Amino acid sequence: MEEELELMTNNLNNVLSKLKTCNGAASQDLQSRREKLAKMIRLHLKNVRVTVITHRRRAHQKARRRRRMLRSFFMQKMSEMQANYLEMFAMLRLKQARAEEEADEEEQEEDESAEEQQHCEDGETAEVQIVETHMEPSQLFFEDIIPELSEEEFLNTLHVSRGTFETLCKQLTPSLRNMDVLARRVPAVAPEKCVALALYFLASGTRLSQIAIAFSMARNRTIKCLKAFCNAVMSTLGRALRQLPQSRVDCNSVAKGFHRESNMPAALVGVLGVCSIPIRASVEPKSRGTVLRMEYLLDDRMRFRQLQLGCGKPPRMPLFSITPNKLTALPNFYINSHPVPAFVLAPVDQNYPLKAWLLQRYKEPTAPHEHDFNEVAEHLHEMSDCALHRLVSRWNFLNQPLDISFHTASCIITAAAVLHNLLEELSEPYMLEWGNSVDVSKFRAKPLAGRGAEEDVAGLETRDFIARTISSTEI
Repeated sequence: MEEELELMTNNLNNVLSKLKTCNGAASQDLQSRREKLAKMIRLHLKNVRVTVITHRRRAHQKARRRRRMLRSFFMQKMSEMQANYLEMFAMLRLKQARAEEEADEEEQEEDESAEEQQHCEDGETAEVQIVETHMEPSQLFFEDIIPELSEEEFLNTLHVSRGTFETLCKQLTPSLRNMDVLARRVPAVAPEKCVALALYFLASGTRLSQIAIAFSMARNRTIKCLKAFCNAVMSTLGRALRQLPQSRVDCNSVAKGFHRESNMPAALVGVLGVCSIPIRASVEPKSRGTVLRMEYLLDDRMRFRQLQLGCGKPPRMPLFSITPNKLTALPNFYINSHPVPAFVLAPVDQNYPLKAWLLQRYKEPTAPHEHDFNEVAEHLHEMSDCALHRLVSRWNFLNQPLDISFHTASCIITAAAVLHNLLEELSEPYMLEWGNSVDVSKFRAKPLAGRGAEEDVAGLETRDFIARTISSTEI
């Protein structure tokens, strides 16, 4: 390219010199035109050279960035392959060591005298050996690897502390023991193993096929164990940890918490959020995949108080959009002796109707109090994104498309939200590095099509009163 530019420069210089020297007897006007033409050609050549150099530099920069990205991607994949290899190598060595120990034990038993052994004991020993043969992979992971983990490794593996795991097992054991999928099949699955399997799936995000191999189960039974765990969580903990604020004391506590956090008048009982979760196993046989739409209500401590999951067509009505509902049944609050209904904040651009109990930001604010209201609402919606980030970071199975049906996914997601509430209630340790690879923006849901945002007079008046109250109390 440089040689071509040099040749072009020489040719143009020759043309310019000929234009200046030819026809010396020409008029002064013709000579000035030639000089202007020569100047324009020189400027054009300069612009061409600058453009070519700039494009070349940008192309080089783009190529370097691409090489760095490819190098980072290659190193990441190599690290993952090495970690998987080391894990599999350790499991195989443990398996080999256990097989050698069992072989030595069998040899010692064969050397013993037949008179010192009873027939029934021989039958029981054979039965135990058969069970151990079938359960060997799961014993390696659940009985050998997990108990040897340190407290930090245990927390990073299951995303709960060992003490919380034991407490959870005690609470869920009565419900799990009565489930046929665990107790009435051979080999039986201990409740502790079911809890460990479910928590490992939720925390690691590993594919169900790999979970089944690690715990020595068929994939179908692994899914049934997950559902059994989720049903036990909902029947044991769901009512106490996942419900809309109902009592006067609970409503006042939540409203005061939001007031301390954002200067919102003490009548707000929750913040609504919407997200979408991809599912590979679609409800419709002909479609390749679908998206699960999740609406959730958060309180001042970023706990999930209510969930609504929908998938396919027709879409479900948004939460609290129609009456009567649980919000309209709550008692009113009094702000400066003015009655205000308990309300929640609706998400932005989701076509929620504006009601007295379902407020949202001003679309085109003009007055100062409207801008103040929007600023407070935006801060509260940032809390919603933070809560979703903590949920997805703690339970990594949400960070990839689910290989299960909509019904099973709804059951698992609901139980995961209940467990999240429990861990937040217990102030369970949360590691920030869990969320390094989590991008909340990819969970943003599209607004429901064909639904216009309705506004009623009571909603407008309530929002204006709340906005003016915020402006009057702002420091």
